[in-house]
Amino acid sequence: MIQSTYELIDSGDYAKLEKIGPHLIVRPCPQAVWEPRDPAAWKKATDTYVRNNTGSGKWQKGCLPDEWHIDYHGQKMLIRPTAFGHLGLFPEHARNWDWVAEQCTPPGCRAMNLFAYTGGLSLAMARAGAQVAHVDAAKGICDWARDNAELNKISNIRWIVDDVLKFLQREARRDSKYDAIVLDPPTYGRGPKGEIWKIEEQINPLLKDIKAVLSDKPRFVLFSCHTPHFTPKALENLCHSVFGDKIKVDAFEMTVPEKNSKRVVPSGFCCRVTFA
Repeated sequence: MIQSTYELIDSGDYAKLEKIGPHLIVRPCPQAVWEPRDPAAWKKATDTYVRNNTGSGKWQKGCLPDEWHIDYHGQKMLIRPTAFGHLGLFPEHARNWDWVAEQCTPPGCRAMNLFAYTGGLSLAMARAGAQVAHVDAAKGICDWARDNAELNKISNIRWIVDDVLKFLQREARRDSKYDAIVLDPPTYGRGPKGEIWKIEEQINPLLKDIKAVLSDKPRFVLFSCHTPHFTPKALENLCHSVFGDKIKVDAFEMTVPEKNSKRVVPSGFCCRVTFA
């Protein structure tokens, strides 16, 4: 496996040019409505992901290996190109890795990562000494996150393949409490038994279930998503409506900086909640 890092080289014309380890690739980016800075650089790409009308797509040229790993922002992450164009790395969360690690210090925090995917935030909390419950409905994705933990020699993570809402409700009945909770819900998804998730319909019940399992002295809730109309102000209002007016909220648009440029690419929204 090849060790390197992630760099956003250029963006524009609704795409982004990324260097992941030794591989230069092009992926769709609906936010990149501007023109590329360096059109010549794009000709060096070894692979391009092309999305079709059904929401999936395919990789063209086929030069990428099945997997490799990179060292990015203090963590080793396995990269695996998927049929949906994902790689298993979300660089817009790099600053959140730092923030959750800071919030989980001193060690001993009991944390939970919901819709946890390949586990970048789980790793960051665990490295800071938190005991982490990593929850995702897809077993294959949970196994991928476990591989990332092994790559980083991290063992203080509990792996849970389950529907997030059902798991939270069981934890509430058990009177299980958590000091820190991270969630990055999809716009639409399915649970392991075909449960349907629609963020517009279920985000309020989810946040109320999260509130029910917070400890008496919670450290934080980190709520991020990539649903276009869930803007920073919308997330802020939503969190105040569930957690009350005494919380401190820092809501912002997540971005990824381009190499050697002042330009950044918008990549979802985030809300950090801390408690007085």
